Amino acid sequence: MTASVGAVVLTAAASPTVPAAATFSTGRLQVQTVGQSGCGTNQAGEPSIHVSKAGLVGISSENGLGAGSQYWRGPASASGCGLTYAGQPNAVNGRGLAGGDTDTAFAPEKSSSGTYRAYVASLNLGSVNVAVSTDDGASFSQTPVQAGLPLDDREWIAAYGADTSLLSYHDIATNNIDMLRSDNGGNLYSHIARVIPDTDYKATNNELGNLAIDHRNGSPVTGGFWAYQSFVAPSAAGATTNNEAFLGVSDDGGHTWTDKPIPCSTAFGKNGLDHQFPNVSVAPDGTLYYAVSNNDAVYVARSADHGDNWSCSGPVSTTKAAVMPWLVATSNGVDLVYYGTPDTVKPGATDSRTWSVYFAQNTQGSGWSTSQVSPVHKGAICDTGITCNSGRQLLDDFGVDTDQNGFAHIAYTTDSPSLGGSGSATGYAAQTSGILAGYPN
Repeated sequence: MTASVGAVVLTAAASPTVPAAATFSTGRLQVQTVGQSGCGTNQAGEPSIHVSKAGLVGISSENGLGAGSQYWRGPASASGCGLTYAGQPNAVNGRGLAGGDTDTAFAPEKSSSGTYRAYVASLNLGSVNVAVSTDDGASFSQTPVQAGLPLDDREWIAAYGADTSLLSYHDIATNNIDMLRSDNGGNLYSHIARVIPDTDYKATNNELGNLAIDHRNGSPVTGGFWAYQSFVAPSAAGATTNNEAFLGVSDDGGHTWTDKPIPCSTAFGKNGLDHQFPNVSVAPDGTLYYAVSNNDAVYVARSADHGDNWSCSGPVSTTKAAVMPWLVATSNGVDLVYYGTPDTVKPGATDSRTWSVYFAQNTQGSGWSTSQVSPVHKGAICDTGITCNSGRQLLDDFGVDTDQNGFAHIAYTTDSPSLGGSGSATGYAAQTSGILAGYPN
């Protein structure tokens, strides 16, 4: 399979200057030969992507519970087929308890081995598996069952310094968001906090999103650091719709949390903001950007004071429907991805909408410019997780990151060639032209 390059310019909000549309090289990654790059086939989905400070792109993607995860790595380049297949971090020969809800992180400082430690977390049947690499993803060691975990769902991981990381997850018994921390390179995690007080109504009614850490801006607490946990919940006790976005904020490295509402998000949250998942990112200057979808459109909120005050955008997406947003805040703006469709479903008709990966960019002082990256699915999309009966080929989320030069890198799920549909697979898109948003936190 060869890489392809293309972009379609759509619309942008009124602004003094709209950046040029980006173009991408795209490809479907191969899992046939460990240690080789190039495109081919795979059966993984719901990928996570990050780029290290050394410019190493790392993608993990899940095979499903009991089948482990897949991992690809390689230097940031302009080829959608440029990454090398590195094998399965959370399994041995395709077997193990892990393989669900994968998430990744790179340490922002070098470990004693001289590399930026790579973390791959994956959901087990009853806990979380964390695999760690100190050789740029060439090999991984794993702790299959982390201590302190009861039955859990949807874990997230983020790294700080050379050896510290936080691991959050949904506690099935309470529905609260539990926080674990490791200071020994991911070998062992200890439970340190719950993000929402047990007495708060949101503790039993929420949908969590990703976990982010500020690597560049100091905390007021000695030895601490800023950490952020995104989630959505009802705006009032007794309500059932997750119509407001919230942010758990910690200034002491995850030990204590303050939950801060994003009041302007209720203006577009009537139909719920859990169209999967809420997503937060920290710019190098500490500014927070937060994306949500209400199924119809994607919105972005911004805070310059650690979540105390927020401003919300109008619809950023340019399509008839948009779900699963993910963004990365950079030194020169924001890159955002989502699955969108320009089509509508006529009453009584079969859902035959065409969905694509869309890339939206807002550099400092500009409006949003949108590019269509790649078609991925035809038909309905269900984003309610394991309760879906059909339409779950794109699973629940995907991601974007930028390298130190500002080029965007996207990992996504697709079940289409030529929109005929088949099994889910992981695709990769590398930006080849357009305005560069800047380096990430």
